[in-house]
Amino acid sequence: MILAGLDVATVTGFAILKGDSYVTAGAFHWQGKTSGEVFRHCRRIIYKMIDKYQITHVGVEQPLRTDIDLPGRALEDGSTGPTTRPPMKTFQRIYGLCAVVEEVCAAQNVDHRYINQGTWRKAFTGNGHATKQDSLAYAQLVDRNITSLDAAEALGVAWCLRGLLDPRYAVPRGDLFDPQSQQTERTPF
Repeated sequence: MILAGLDVATVTGFAILKGDSYVTAGAFHWQGKTSGEVFRHCRRIIYKMIDKYQITHVGVEQPLRTDIDLPGRALEDGSTGPTTRPPMKTFQRIYGLCAVVEEVCAAQNVDHRYINQGTWRKAFTGNGHATKQDSLAYAQLVDRNITSLDAAEALGVAWCLRGLLDPRYAVPRGDLFDPQSQQTERTPF
């Protein structure tokens, strides 16, 4: 089982796992000025990645919903400014990139699935509301050379996907109130 985790955005993080082994992680910008050029570059890169690593499963962080509100910025008086929404152009680009990844996986007969952000964060860090910095700290336990937040998050997606595909790698589940089900120590592999 060789799988890839992707955090798809303007800067896209990727991570490759082979069974219980870590292979690589990194991040890159899509090339192109127009959405069409960016999507074309995405298609080429994903095809090459699947071919190079012989990937059998791809997990992609589920894209943000269009009805989200972003918290306002801190103002000089200490209050918080009004909430905002990302421009539709941002969503169109991200949804387009996700669609291209899904299409390439279908064309290559590669299992593809979206993974909710809270789900992969919980599986990777133990906290469904962990920050990007928390994800980076855990990723650096796997590979201290990971410095990209995007690569760290992609590793979290891959980590979660591996647990979904093979129960041996899943976070132990049990009665929430049973102290025996609580892990006392977490190590990446």
